[in-house]
Amino acid sequence: MLLSMSWRNVWRNARRSIITMTALSFGVAGIVGMYSYRELTYGVMVRDITTGLVGHLQVHGKGYQDAPSIGTLVANPLQVEAVLQGALPGAKTERRVIGAGLAGSGDRSAPVMVLGVEPGATALYRMSAGQDFTGQPHEVLIGKDLATELDVGVGGELVLVSQGADGSVANDRYVVSGTFTSSSAELDGTAVALPLAEAQSFFALGEGVHQLVVRLPVDREDVGPEVNALRAALDVKTLEALSWTEMLPQMKASMDTKRRSQGVMDFVIFLIVGLGVFNAMTMAVFERTREFGVLASLGTRPSRILAMVMLEAFWQAGLAFVIGVSLAALGLYGWGTVDLSAMMQGDVMGVRMPTKLELGLDPRALGGAAFTAFFTAFAGAFFPALRAARLRPVEALRHT
Repeated sequence: MLLSMSWRNVWRNARRSIITMTALSFGVAGIVGMYSYRELTYGVMVRDITTGLVGHLQVHGKGYQDAPSIGTLVANPLQVEAVLQGALPGAKTERRVIGAGLAGSGDRSAPVMVLGVEPGATALYRMSAGQDFTGQPHEVLIGKDLATELDVGVGGELVLVSQGADGSVANDRYVVSGTFTSSSAELDGTAVALPLAEAQSFFALGEGVHQLVVRLPVDREDVGPEVNALRAALDVKTLEALSWTEMLPQMKASMDTKRRSQGVMDFVIFLIVGLGVFNAMTMAVFERTREFGVLASLGTRPSRILAMVMLEAFWQAGLAFVIGVSLAALGLYGWGTVDLSAMMQGDVMGVRMPTKLELGLDPRALGGAAFTAFFTAFAGAFFPALRAARLRPVEALRHT
């Protein structure tokens, strides 16, 4: 009975109800649209991080993250991989060697990052020209931008010079098998990739590697439980396990800061719309003072009057939520793909920003939008409803 009465009361002054619901609808649409856009952007960035250079987490020699050194190694990577598989079933691992060096071709040279990767097992790069490792000796892949800087193409010769872990001078000649692009503009401009065994020999590392990159079967941002499980299984006196958020703390801090800023925006929307709801419900209660007096004189309990007025607000909030989500979905899916290449070029804290974004509705946005809509309706309607419930029948009946 209360539901049907409150529904009819919503439309007794249709113009005011429509104005109130319009404000709530645009508030919901704004919250859902901004949340979805932000989280989709972060999702692309996190996916690039976890499938590319960094992975979900990594295992290093103790102290490598704070002070990377050519001699700080995971000395027995195969044994560590076996332990890792026991602690994290389904996880995929990739062994890597990383060192600094100097690359030269013809009369050009540039400082480079030398990467030793497992051929066929890495998702670090995508070929842009030539072919991936073929198994031939002394072949390298080179970042596309670095190839342009050194003026070397597929089939060209590249000289690498560095220092081995034993203090010896590391140098050799290689043939460029192909060029690649990656999830990092910095990597494209500085990286030279060697097969893992070739890199271990070049730097005189034996079987040691600098990184064990771990990719989990789950695709989520928080991998804290997995990191804790791995740390419990490893020898933490000689090894360290770190999540991507610990290796890129500035990136994580930036994402969290922007999420808090979104919370502030949600509060501003709540405040503006809440004041509108409060004003509309106050006017509705004032105009119906005599009606509430009649209901009270007929024996209607104050709690039922309070509930009826609150249900009117919740009806409006529910309709506004549905309309707002529909508007946001229509805008997001209707827009489709956003080209961000003009304003998002290069890296941000080592991660390439997405140049194209497929828009869509993030289901996680619905909870926050629903809370904002119904809490706004509650906050705006509670005091007018309380006033209606507390009216004295004799005084209310005299109201004209």
